[in-house]
Amino acid sequence: DDGIEFFGGTVNVKYLSVVFCGDDAIDTDQGYQGKIQFAFVIVDRDGHHGTEMDSKIGKTPRSFPQLYNALFVGSLQNDPNSVSSDDAHPAMMRLRENTGGEFGNIVMVNVKDFGVMQTDCGTETRTHTLPATGKPDYLWFSDNNIISGPGSFYDLRGTECTGFTAATPADPLLLVVPQIPLPDSEYDPRPRPESPVFNNVDALPSDSFWTKVDYKGAFGKDVADMWISGYTWLADNNRLAADLAVSTTSETVDNTLTIILGTVFGGLAVIAMISCLCFYRRARAVERKYVTLIKETDQAPPV
Repeated sequence: DDGIEFFGGTVNVKYLSVVFCGDDAIDTDQGYQGKIQFAFVIVDRDGHHGTEMDSKIGKTPRSFPQLYNALFVGSLQNDPNSVSSDDAHPAMMRLRENTGGEFGNIVMVNVKDFGVMQTDCGTETRTHTLPATGKPDYLWFSDNNIISGPGSFYDLRGTECTGFTAATPADPLLLVVPQIPLPDSEYDPRPRPESPVFNNVDALPSDSFWTKVDYKGAFGKDVADMWISGYTWLADNNRLAADLAVSTTSETVDNTLTIILGTVFGGLAVIAMISCLCFYRRARAVERKYVTLIKETDQAPPV
């Protein structure tokens, strides 16, 4: 099934790690209008999308996720085989059903078929030029985003899904990222110093949520930038490359809770760190899946 789902609301997230899901890694829907920065996703052979971001055509509020500094790692053997998906169309990111949003400083590697798939488009403006006004009625996908692999940039279905044509076809030169990622592979997804992720970095929105960095993707080149060390499934199972002898600690947050099924229904909160391991293939189960630190609030979700 999906890694983590945001159904409505305005929850804001930093440092999100979702690996080896059977379906989609990050799912947004039902008018979600939150912010996500520093997301790391691995979609392996049987997984489906790194994102499935929906709204509802003709209904309000329109979904408007803002996603910056994300790294999506695919598999050159990807052949979606999810029991919970409504189809098996391959693409690293799927944007559909009239969703708006902003997508900048994105890096995708091992793109076998398509980087971005769009279906069921509506009245949203789809553009590579970030509008100065008009939220939530535009969908901006930066042409500085890196899409690397043998696949095509876009799979745009239907005559209404127009506007996206460009991306940056550069090898991001990551240190240790296999072309066919497996749970027992080793990973160091930081970029080399000469990587193109340091070129043409998109400006972040001006509000205080965002952490200013000088790179695309989820990680910088320094050891201190490896925020998946110390708390994620990859770190806990010694799947980070051997030269990463570093431990990071997460901020202690009061009022902690557990997201049992990885779904956030509305509300307003700030999620500090999330790590999801999503083994559902061949009925294989892993006990520890969704544990996060989250500040609770009594704000009701939008209707």
